[in-house]
Amino acid sequence: MEESLLYIQRIKAMYQSRTFSKSDRLIADYILAHPTCVASTTAAELGEVTGTSSATVVRFCRKLGFSGLVDLKMSMAYRYANGENIIMDLDRGDNVHQIKQKVISFTKMVADHLMESLDDQALACAAQEILRAEQLVIVGEGGSGTICRAAYDIFLKLAIQCRYVSDPLFQAMEIGSMKQTDVLLLIVNSGRTANMVQNAQLAHACGIKTIGIVGSSNSPISQYLDIEIRTSLFRSDYFSDLAAARTCELTAISILHSIIALSCDEARLAKGQRIAAFMEKKRLPNS
Repeated sequence: MEESLLYIQRIKAMYQSRTFSKSDRLIADYILAHPTCVASTTAAELGEVTGTSSATVVRFCRKLGFSGLVDLKMSMAYRYANGENIIMDLDRGDNVHQIKQKVISFTKMVADHLMESLDDQALACAAQEILRAEQLVIVGEGGSGTICRAAYDIFLKLAIQCRYVSDPLFQAMEIGSMKQTDVLLLIVNSGRTANMVQNAQLAHACGIKTIGIVGSSNSPISQYLDIEIRTSLFRSDYFSDLAAARTCELTAISILHSIIALSCDEARLAKGQRIAAFMEKKRLPNS
């Protein structure tokens, strides 16, 4: 069982999320059939063999999170130079230690790509909007819903007035009662969950600021987001893409937490300490 790393997994994930155009699919099909071609071809050559163009190849690479084909190659070269294994495989004969090493290597790779895909300006703007919001409403469902619950916990400890709503009907009611001084945070990895897209559309139409943590740009929800924090989409036959998605989402929330924590005034910090003190009352003393 052979699993090609980074760009192959991203291609599979974006293929599955239906974010590729017809020309993108031509390039994707060729690369999936010839995964090592990237290292030895130019954008013009790849465009010619796929019946597209060099400009289309560059745009395709940008959708994968790279600035172009050269950047993709440089990323591969960097991993080789640092002794990173570009091809990870899982075999039925692997023991627990080998599986552990490979899964951790995959997780490191996810974190490395997240460093490249997260936009500093989007993070800064999102943190600013959350900090000055009268109310922060957090919505999500499925796997991303678990991160919404964690985000509620994280922001509440910073004395951010926030609510987490998981039920679709209650989400609609909540959005209907929000003011333009509030902020709606949507966490949706695929960017195309029907209910989440509708939530963003409703809030956007009401003039409510919308922030989305999504796996890929140009997804159906993108047009309704004021601030889009793009993480990464991963698709692997042998490693958990669900775990990868949650890792990306939680890391994005953690970064927002740190930015906000460093921007808090004394009054908010005092509220946070008061919340921490009340939490401590719920814990039994150490024996």
